[in-house]
Amino acid sequence: MKNFTGPKPNAFRNAEHDPVKRFGALLVQEGVADEDELQRLKDKVDAAINEAADVALASPQPAPETALDFIYSPSVDPTSSEFDTEDKVELSGNPGTMVDLINRCLHTEMKRDPRVIVFGEDIADCSREESLGQVKGKGGVFKVTANLQREFGSARVFNSPLAEANIVGRAIGMATRSLKPVLKFNSLITSGPPITRFANELALMRWRSGNEFSSPVVMRVPVGGYLKGGAVYHSQSGVSLFTQIPGLRVVYPSNALDANGLLRTSIRCDDPVLFLEHKHLYRQAYNKSPYPGDDFMIPFGKAKRVREGSDLSIITYGALVQRSLVAAKQAEQQGISVEVIDLRTMNPYDWNAIAESVQKTGRVIVAHEDTMSWAMARR
Repeated sequence: MKNFTGPKPNAFRNAEHDPVKRFGALLVQEGVADEDELQRLKDKVDAAINEAADVALASPQPAPETALDFIYSPSVDPTSSEFDTEDKVELSGNPGTMVDLINRCLHTEMKRDPRVIVFGEDIADCSREESLGQVKGKGGVFKVTANLQREFGSARVFNSPLAEANIVGRAIGMATRSLKPVLKFNSLITSGPPITRFANELALMRWRSGNEFSSPVVMRVPVGGYLKGGAVYHSQSGVSLFTQIPGLRVVYPSNALDANGLLRTSIRCDDPVLFLEHKHLYRQAYNKSPYPGDDFMIPFGKAKRVREGSDLSIITYGALVQRSLVAAKQAEQQGISVEVIDLRTMNPYDWNAIAESVQKTGRVIVAHEDTMSWAMARR
């Protein structure tokens, strides 16, 4: 530091470096305005701010009974029968993996609704659109978004910087202008800036504005373990953290069919949704499914009993559904009848399905892939 010849640190805090003052000086220098005009503009802004402050201070406190108003959309209810087409599903075609059916859902929803914009970390087929004809294309590390850019163009499908807070902030702006952003992060984001955007801006947009604004953003995030590489950063679960944020829906499918239906519900609902995709499930043969149709939807808050039992209930989700089924079959050889409930959505829960199962069996295990303390089983 002895040889440092640049400006002293305090110089950067000098009023001469104030961008507002420098811009004013530039306007005068270029003849755009004179000092009197700038002062009148300043006085006008100050008066408007003071008037707004007076109105705010004079406003009455909101009634206590309004505290829970507008946490979620008052007009679009993704837990309703409107979003439940499971009983009418008609499967067709060859079985596809979770990657296949998520990709197909994105294609059909982008065709259905021109407001759907897909962007995020490493989702495009090619960073430079002019090179699309020369390269095979990528569509992400797991190829979940393959060929979306080719079909819908770079205005609707594009890569973002590796900056999660930037991505969420941009999506909030898009959503408040009536677009439907579907984002993708490379891993669960538990650092400060993204969490701030999640909890204080995205999830609370409708509540804080008294239903004047909404942010129906879908955030796709690969999570979970059982794969090599990525270390702790790419194997976190964090479900308990995000289910504590009012206004944020949290979805966690365990198979290809559910992923397709739940993603379609996520895109068509009017609330922000965190859509968790377990990487280990992406291409498993056991969870493949034929295509359920372009209007197949599963409502939020509807669990699925994937195995009947009478002695013990396992409440689980994601990759542990299959592992619980394997364990249940092993327990059956010892004369123990195990019921397995796949929650499918974490916020909201299907409390009725949980209560019905536990009342029947009298014993329960909550199987989760998370930290030992403060995870879903501890809530």
